[in-house]
Amino acid sequence: MSRKTAVRRTRTVAAASLIAAAAFSLTACGGGETATGAKGAPSPAATPIHPGGTPTIDPGGSSGGSTGGSGKAVEAKAGSDSDSSSSARRCTSNHLKGAWSTFEGGPDMDYDGQQTARVVLTNTGTMGCTLAGFPGVQLQTAHGDTWDLQRSNKKPESVRLAAGGKAVFDITFLASTREGDRKFAPNQVVITPPNEHRNLVLDWPYGGALLDQSGATRPGTFVGPVTTTE
Repeated sequence: MSRKTAVRRTRTVAAASLIAAAAFSLTACGGGETATGAKGAPSPAATPIHPGGTPTIDPGGSSGGSTGGSGKAVEAKAGSDSDSSSSARRCTSNHLKGAWSTFEGGPDMDYDGQQTARVVLTNTGTMGCTLAGFPGVQLQTAHGDTWDLQRSNKKPESVRLAAGGKAVFDITFLASTREGDRKFAPNQVVITPPNEHRNLVLDWPYGGALLDQSGATRPGTFVGPVTTTE
């Protein structure tokens, strides 16, 4: 065999080895991306619920500060959008007005069972928009204590609001009715609509106090998703 032939064969074998090594490297990288990126964090709607009707911890949502309607700087968890792919215009905090519903006359703070306070969100804009997901809800006392409510396991649905249209969400809670209870007396409720960071602030109109379970993993006080009106 001539020296030129031997050199050519050596170069051919080396090139083939480099091609094979490169192919193996690409295959390993692709497999790594699939393994780590196939699933995201669980949706807030998938939060398991305790048989007693209370949810487990759902730390979803980011924090965002803003100035509420009272002129006081507040901070609450941002709402969670469950339908970000929707082509409809999203309802923003700038065109939403919050108010307490008179549904069933409102809660009785002397009742020791689980009950509901309902919030109505009205589209004050001139165009239709869509709400989908859980609002962020933070309870605040007059002394500055805060409680970021966990979410139920109800599955959110997209709610389309015409100009002037209304949607609602429920705050399910346990009132404190015993003298020895650990109490949380709300003064204001800071609401962050789904996928928003600007807050709506409502005064708590019912008086009394809640059973303070702010540190519990399965509290009897939690928030549901935005849904259609009563």
